[in-house]
Amino acid sequence: MPPVFNIYCDGCGICASICPTDVFSRTKDKEVPLVLYPDECWHCDSCVLDCPGDVEGRKGVELRIPLNMQLLWIDPEAEHNYFDMVGDRFGSKSDTLSNMPKE
Repeated sequence: MPPVFNIYCDGCGICASICPTDVFSRTKDKEVPLVLYPDECWHCDSCVLDCPGDVEGRKGVELRIPLNMQLLWIDPEAEHNYFDMVGDRFGSKSDTLSNMPKE
């Protein structure tokens, strides 16, 4: 998800000026920037890092990373062999390297 402005945004416009992909658009000074191109967001977090926030340190912009961009955590202590599960799905086992190019 693109940056979402909450009640702590004072409309300073730093996020709009620092964004490398110009996701934001501003029409007036001290107005909350609009997210015009949400698909162009790189999720670089520069808008959040440069946001001055309020007196208590709460940021005026939040970055929500889409679920498909988050890392999948696999428990190393689990009893499952995840490579075999993937191999079963695609018709191959982890101990065979039949699709690997030979040197």
